[in-house]
Amino acid sequence: MHSVRIFRWALLLMVLTLAIGAYWITIHPAHAKGKHGGGRAIAPAPLSSAETQQAHALYAKTCAACHGQQLEGVVGPSLVGVGSRYPLAKIEQIAQRGKGKNKPVSMPAGLASADEARLLARWLAIGPKIAADAPASAKPK
Repeated sequence: MHSVRIFRWALLLMVLTLAIGAYWITIHPAHAKGKHGGGRAIAPAPLSSAETQQAHALYAKTCAACHGQQLEGVVGPSLVGVGSRYPLAKIEQIAQRGKGKNKPVSMPAGLASADEARLLARWLAIGPKIAADAPASAKPK
């Protein structure tokens, strides 16, 4: 009789645990989306023509040496499709604070001001189209 009562309590606890787990997974699926957040990204506001030119020039001057003229990655990783891998705020944070400080080749902090980082993040999140024959004036010196 005593073992039947223990079995019933154990069964009840197991059912409750499974029910709570199932509830948690269906209501809070974001925990399983991966290290890049995976939540719904907020679409960046479209850039004006002047902002696009400014962002491209800033990229060419500050980023292209490591990330490539075509965003293809050289020493640093490719930035093609970075807007689908990271939310806008994360791209902005990386542009301003750097990344990979424990890696052999890391992106240092301070390459872009807060305003420049915000502009670069918006530009990269949109997925810029860069002409294969980028003008010489856009290439870093």
